[in-house]
Amino acid sequence: MGKKQKEGKKRIGLHEYGAHNDIKYRGPLSYQEFQILGWLCIATLAIILLIKLGVRIDKNLIDRLAGPASALDYIAKLSLPFLLIANFAKILNNSEGYKIQLVRNGAAFAAIALVFLVFFNRYIIGALALVSKEPNQVMPVVLQMFRLVNANGFLAFNIFVDLFLCTLFMFFLDYRPKRVFTGRWIIAFRLLAILPVAYEVVCMILKGMSAQGDIALPIWSFPLLTVKPPMTFVLFMALALFVKTRERRFCRHGKSHEEYEAFLQTNRNSLHFSIFLAIALIVVAILDAAVFLGLSVGESLQATAREVGSVEAIREEDFVISFSIATAVGFGDSIPLMFVAPIVLLFSYTRVPKSKTIGILIPIAGIALIAVILLQGVYQLLSVAPIPKIDFREISRSLEESLRSMSGA
Repeated sequence: MGKKQKEGKKRIGLHEYGAHNDIKYRGPLSYQEFQILGWLCIATLAIILLIKLGVRIDKNLIDRLAGPASALDYIAKLSLPFLLIANFAKILNNSEGYKIQLVRNGAAFAAIALVFLVFFNRYIIGALALVSKEPNQVMPVVLQMFRLVNANGFLAFNIFVDLFLCTLFMFFLDYRPKRVFTGRWIIAFRLLAILPVAYEVVCMILKGMSAQGDIALPIWSFPLLTVKPPMTFVLFMALALFVKTRERRFCRHGKSHEEYEAFLQTNRNSLHFSIFLAIALIVVAILDAAVFLGLSVGESLQATAREVGSVEAIREEDFVISFSIATAVGFGDSIPLMFVAPIVLLFSYTRVPKSKTIGILIPIAGIALIAVILLQGVYQLLSVAPIPKIDFREISRSLEESLRSMSGA
């Protein structure tokens, strides 16, 4: 009797799940909602920029706007995770092939870099060179001015660099070539996943060296730098490895890759993915908080050591990463990810949006929203800026006199 009960309670293996025994629950949020959330978070960057300008214009605004600015900064940092999860959902759902995502993200990456370089070189450097006695000195002076405003010495803003690299990483890890890299050569193809990881690491090193003052990054490199913090990339790698590990577990019992792809479309696997993602977000946030706290304590100890002149403590500087450099690289920026964890439990990558047209309009609407925020913000700043008022009556008199003199002539 006991033996039959044990057999009845036997745990079902992963490979035994499918459409025939799927669950009904499917999260109400699709990747489109995550795209919208991502662009709303990006829009907060415009508000943060306006707040910084407002504080420079009127120092009395610091106390009033410090709290909202800090909260908005945390919200802005969630833009990339939302967009990355949306991209990942498209990959898992097979709604778009790798080719479409790589072309779209790669084209956006290149377009933003090109627009930035043309605008900066022609309309900023070019305009200043026209009014300069020594045009060849314009660029060095602009770099010095930028360094005074931004102590880190760089500006990372092109989020499509991260989206392209993450898609490329998943492409090398998951895609099955049909002509080249077949058979045993598939291992060589999988090893190409090291390339986007290496790009991420190089960017981290360059940011750290720039923040330390060891190198001066040229302005043309800014749109080529990654934006997301290191722990966010670790999160994405964990998600990719989770998907590949489950594929191995599913296929080692004689199941095919095609059957695994069908399993990916089940509500059960979608829920499992959301649960794993929620746990991973919390774990990554805690790890990043621990690293950030450790670096903060290390920096405080170094400062105390300098004050008291402790030789032993000062030597520890060789082993402790500078707090300022670590924050410049992005440690501590993944802490807000824990606030995304409850939201992803409502997310399902198997949910198909009602209209694909909305997905095309989301980035356009996001850019339009940013433009409206900036225009309205500049309008509000002009109302408080200490700019000398224009006397239009005086201008009117001057114009009338000019017209009389012209008619008299």
